[in-house]
Amino acid sequence: MPAPSSAPPPLRERTSSKMTDSRDVDGAFEGSFAGTGRDIAGVRPQPWYYRREYYLDGWTNPVIQRAAFVECFATTCSIYLSGQFSMTLMNTGVTQVTAYVGIYNAVFLTLFVYATATATGGHINPMITFTTMLCGLTPIPRGVVLITAQILGGVLAGGVLLGSWGQDRAISRMGGGNFFDPTQISPGQVLLIEVMSSMTILYLAIGTGLDPRQQVLYGRQLGPLLVGLSLGLVSSSTTGVAPGYTGASMNPARAIALAIAGRNWHHHWVWWVGPALASILMALMYRFAPPSYAEKAKRKAMVESSGQQEARTAGV
Repeated sequence: MPAPSSAPPPLRERTSSKMTDSRDVDGAFEGSFAGTGRDIAGVRPQPWYYRREYYLDGWTNPVIQRAAFVECFATTCSIYLSGQFSMTLMNTGVTQVTAYVGIYNAVFLTLFVYATATATGGHINPMITFTTMLCGLTPIPRGVVLITAQILGGVLAGGVLLGSWGQDRAISRMGGGNFFDPTQISPGQVLLIEVMSSMTILYLAIGTGLDPRQQVLYGRQLGPLLVGLSLGLVSSSTTGVAPGYTGASMNPARAIALAIAGRNWHHHWVWWVGPALASILMALMYRFAPPSYAEKAKRKAMVESSGQQEARTAGV
């Protein structure tokens, strides 16, 4: 009789669907960087503004409340870190600001979206959430709760930054960002830059990571990296436009945080109106020609062809 083997049994790969199905996480919904696990065939033909559940379902859902808590925490941490980076650039007097901003923002956003997506969807920005609401990707209850959490996170970050720097330093450095010199560039010009920059980052974010149909092409894992690279590209392109102008904000929560820290509310409306207009324009484009409109038209033609074939069969 052979002696029993003392070797441990071979490890087996865990194949439970709960390990792979993104719908099991709190941050899984159509407009999430975590994805929904559905394919192109699941695209709803009825516009969101005709669906009653889009307005009503989820106001008291504990999953959304948990997501809001995490979103507030993540927004506070991300804006605090971003403000500290801006203050560091100002104090060190670096000359290649554009390169530093581009590289930093690309890495910074990628890591925060990866860390947050499964719990909240990974927006960490009211502009992203508002746009996905208008595009029919984030239901109204979830969107309103997340935006509230993001703005609260911005307020908390502003208070913590003010405490970290002290009032004199914070005011002398204009809160570390989101300001411009009206003698060098007009508010109208800044608004136009804000609208176009915001619209560009929204188009890239939806096209590479948030549109559920695009996730089929690129994969959910790649979305946060692509949107991080997009932010690095867009933010670095506006940093050196004019003296005394820190570049496009594209994040109202960050704008309110730096305004609180620096006690600077001059032309603060620009940092809110710009992203809001960009969100509306992006939603209109997405409604009539979404990034995956070709695939949508192809599938519609296939459905119509199938229906005609069924009608012919029934006639026979």
